[in-house]
Amino acid sequence: MTEEDYDIQHHKQITAQRNFDFVNFGDYQIKTWYFSPYPLLETEIEEIATNANKANLWVCDMCFKYMADALTLEIHKVICTRKHPPGRKVYQRGAHTIWEVDGAKDKLYCQNLSLFGKLFIDVKTLFFDCDNFLFYILTDATPSTDHILGFFSKEKHSFDEYNLACIMTLPQYQRMGYGMLMIEFSYELSRRAGKAGTPERPLSDLGLRSYLAYWVATLIRFFR
Repeated sequence: MTEEDYDIQHHKQITAQRNFDFVNFGDYQIKTWYFSPYPLLETEIEEIATNANKANLWVCDMCFKYMADALTLEIHKVICTRKHPPGRKVYQRGAHTIWEVDGAKDKLYCQNLSLFGKLFIDVKTLFFDCDNFLFYILTDATPSTDHILGFFSKEKHSFDEYNLACIMTLPQYQRMGYGMLMIEFSYELSRRAGKAGTPERPLSDLGLRSYLAYWVATLIRFFR
């Protein structure tokens, strides 16, 4: 077993037990998949644990601020002014937009986004050190807001030419082609930089399936 394999196995042992059963996000209550180290206060952890025998987390679907109860979220919504991700638009087609967010400039937003993403990503450990990463957030526009469909992150400077570190499509929007769009966009970033580009490994289980589907479709188009 290599040192990397050992670290992965050790991480899986630590995070094998989910610390939340569900996350309430916008209009959805989503069953979580994996552990995420949200730094909640001890009183908040106790409140979550006693909530009808279900450990629920509440997360703002605009700024990703996390809370231990629904009332706190309702109060937060009154004062939350964010209508779309920070950063700049780098892609737009119809109602779909990709935003580039600098982890060093919008650190709190990216930290909270990473914590949320970890609820559905099994092998990654990035949460608080976001300075060296760019985040690309795919959104869908409504008349008043741009709500997130998924995101991926990449290192600003990768010696291995990694063009993607983490990728996650929200469970309620999976199998709609959004993962393929984000993968293709990551390769387009590499192409414009004059590099080959490759995702960081090891891939998560869902990431591996997404890349296999992407390359099968790409090769079929090429040979046709």
